[in-house]
Amino acid sequence: MRWLAFLLILLASGCRPKSDSQRGGIPRNLCQYSKLLTIWRVEDGYAIEIQNPEHPKARFKFLLKKSFKRIAALSATHVGMMAALKQEHLLCAIPDKRYLHAPKVKKLLAKGSIIDLQSEQQLSVKKLLAKQTQALIYSGFGPEKAQIKRLSTLGITCIPNFEWRETHPLARAEWILLFGALTGQFEKAQLHFRKVCQNYMRIRKQPKLCNTNPNVISGYIYGDQWIAPAGNSFESKLYADVEFAYYFNERPGTGSCFSSIPSILTKSASVSIWLNPGQSSRSALLAQYPKYKYFPFFEKRIFCYTHNTNFYWEWAAVRPDWVLSDLSNIRDNPTADLHFYKELKL
Repeated sequence: MRWLAFLLILLASGCRPKSDSQRGGIPRNLCQYSKLLTIWRVEDGYAIEIQNPEHPKARFKFLLKKSFKRIAALSATHVGMMAALKQEHLLCAIPDKRYLHAPKVKKLLAKGSIIDLQSEQQLSVKKLLAKQTQALIYSGFGPEKAQIKRLSTLGITCIPNFEWRETHPLARAEWILLFGALTGQFEKAQLHFRKVCQNYMRIRKQPKLCNTNPNVISGYIYGDQWIAPAGNSFESKLYADVEFAYYFNERPGTGSCFSSIPSILTKSASVSIWLNPGQSSRSALLAQYPKYKYFPFFEKRIFCYTHNTNFYWEWAAVRPDWVLSDLSNIRDNPTADLHFYKELKL
């Protein structure tokens, strides 16, 4: 196996796994849910392997012997994970201040301690070098391959983050362990993740007050089609864990699925909740697409996070228990305070 060969190389180089991380002589993967991230504890640090979901045989592997003090984060999700660990002061670059929520990062940006790269597709090598960047975390979905290769040759450790391709909400949240290792806060990251897991499972198992599972639709019109999370996506898993009857549950795929507008109009009469329409009010929805008023569920309950989008994108991945709590309350306790969501008014 390729990962075992990687570990044998580490062992041969003197990086011996700690005894509490071994199982039958083989180092234990410290990640439980993720299908794309593997972390082993070794004597002088961590051995990390990240699988590219598009190219399973392509694996990013490195041995982390020393934590980083200057980190560039190219996604709002990365900023949220740094904030969850209270390690914002280690950031030296962010993707775009327009999509920033973290108050501490805003202050550091105003002081000049952090630079705004403005776009992941147009990385400024000069700016990153000027900030003495040691590590750069990128999402792996943009045309940044050539730039990443150049930065790597200049001594910057470039690390792909594929949490957005995970299919389980807890698998996405588990990527905080990577950030814990990179910042020297691994035990803190483990405690955080354990808390999230416990809260998530508590919410999932709590009795449902509504006897029937509400019929729920998610998504919005994009071009001439309806776009929504597919049936094997992490969003669909969240809906299943609060026992929503999700409209697209049977649609294959781990990303988005597309449907014709007529099919939504004619087959959604039983929908009682509309989630994530991409707008913060019903009037904004009508301004975007006036024919929304003809959809059977337009007059039903509608919820979205767009009143505070930046907060959602920074924290939803690292706190799926908060998302699940919101969905549970939308189902059974609509007057409860919500973390991310808000009901759309006119």
